[in-house]
Amino acid sequence: MGLIRPPPGNLGGVNWLEFALLHVDEPCTVRVEAPGRRAVPVGPCVIARRPDGFTVLCPPDTVAPPGSRITMPAGDTVEVVTAVHLAALGTRLPEHQQLDVAGHGVARRPCRASGRPG
Repeated sequence: MGLIRPPPGNLGGVNWLEFALLHVDEPCTVRVEAPGRRAVPVGPCVIARRPDGFTVLCPPDTVAPPGSRITMPAGDTVEVVTAVHLAALGTRLPEHQQLDVAGHGVARRPCRASGRPG
């Protein structure tokens, strides 16, 4: 069964997987190692560069409290500074986990937003 794309500008009812597939050229996966836990793959993620690091948007069930280590797609390791669970609550985004990370690793282009209308 194929992905049903909502009309442009209407993301009502879209889950995280559908959102990520609509907004990145190619889904990417990161490895998350929360304190006291083993590293696990997490994805699809959307990664945006900030002047002091990156913001990694992940599926809503991602466990990555501050202090967790994330291995980016290019192999660089960064540390979670802030983790915020965002519910949809009438926004244009589905429920997801926002991880602000410190580090100057290199984000691969496929993880960045494609600029496609959503």
